[in-house]
Amino acid sequence: MTGIVIVIMYGLFLLGLICYQIRGRGVGSDSISRVILAGGKAKSSTLIFSVFAAWMWPTSVLGAVETYSMYGILGPISYVAAACVAFMFFVWVMNMIQTKIEGGRYFLDLISQVHGDTKKLFYFIFAFIVPAYVLIEQAVGVAYVFRSLFGVDFKWTAFLSIIIAVIFVGISGMEGLLRSEKITGICILIAFAFITGYFVNTDTSAGVVKEINAHEEWFNTGVMAASVRYFITAIVIAFSQLVFDPGYYLKGRLASSPRKMKMVFYMGGIVLWGGVSLVASVYLGVASYTQDTEVMQLFTGIGSWMFGAVMLLIGVSTISHYLMGWYGLFTEDLYIDYLRAEADEHQRIVFGRVLMTAGGIFCALIAISLENISLLTIDVFCAIFFAAPCGPVLHACISTRKIRNGTSVIATMAGIGCGLLIWIFFPIHGEYNHFLGVVGSLGVSIVCSEIGVRLSKKKE
Repeated sequence: MTGIVIVIMYGLFLLGLICYQIRGRGVGSDSISRVILAGGKAKSSTLIFSVFAAWMWPTSVLGAVETYSMYGILGPISYVAAACVAFMFFVWVMNMIQTKIEGGRYFLDLISQVHGDTKKLFYFIFAFIVPAYVLIEQAVGVAYVFRSLFGVDFKWTAFLSIIIAVIFVGISGMEGLLRSEKITGICILIAFAFITGYFVNTDTSAGVVKEINAHEEWFNTGVMAASVRYFITAIVIAFSQLVFDPGYYLKGRLASSPRKMKMVFYMGGIVLWGGVSLVASVYLGVASYTQDTEVMQLFTGIGSWMFGAVMLLIGVSTISHYLMGWYGLFTEDLYIDYLRAEADEHQRIVFGRVLMTAGGIFCALIAISLENISLLTIDVFCAIFFAAPCGPVLHACISTRKIRNGTSVIATMAGIGCGLLIWIFFPIHGEYNHFLGVVGSLGVSIVCSEIGVRLSKKKE
């Protein structure tokens, strides 16, 4: 009953935001600038919390804690450091798209300029699949938390967390999303301050100090090597999750200048996210390990209420972010470029809203079937598929020379094939398989991209 009450209260909170928006400026405008871009610009403070809330996932806490059981305290450190490195790479890519490509909006514009419009259509696949996978992962994380804390049915929570976000984004658009994410970001900081404060005042704090002083265990050759492999894998995972997400590109366009954009993303995605994720995952990891219990069992009474509520805010906020990315991409790009170039803004908005809703429902149906699946396992397995298309994107950033010989598609497919073959047939099992599969997937796609460039030069 407690979990259901929290979900209902959160639904009423979002309903209140919608009513506030209707009373202030209204919803359902036929202007793409209004629905997709919240009028064109947003305050830096709002964007910082928006980026922070969107990048803060249930995996940011639960997945990082899970790495503690595998690599000790080096696990959360590797997880957070890798995500921050990937975020810096992504900001570099987005800044290049905004400053070097005329009218550049999404990574698809980079692909279009270098590889041609037909290859851009191929990469639409990843602009849909990657957000879908992340979106589903958030719903699974929320459902896992509510099942563990409150005994709420997994399928009910997973499905409803996505449907709530679909309804909210479909009605309020970017303006409502930014407002909710700012509130969510502030709530996350307050909640984790209380949670960390609670553990600091228990024996867990002494456990953290003990772990920090255990240098000989940390730097054991085997553990150190494994954590380095995980660090490299996590960079690729995080970068693929960022670069193929249309939502961040939309928010990057809301900054007043490229310089402001970089400041906003560094503050929200590295400073705030990195600090909260590292402290929370280390303390929760140590507490879970020393008490020999699952993370969910650490919270009782009002603590379980607070942790459950903040996980719901985190999950639904991230789901809403990815849905908004779809909404913008379908409205601004897909419909007018490939279906009806003469469509007016109202038709494009309706098209984007319908496809966003259909995609959300599709993801909700998949999420309910993923009970008892590790979030970390989902991350690592999908990384093999999503590492390969990163190769042509990175190569296009370095060499903006136009290539029209199908290199990007060949490189992507070759990378995926290589990664899967390594993962399936390599004799060493466990995380070593995953590491080699991910590195092979990305490496082969980059090498194939370079070969394509050289062949293109020879033909000229």
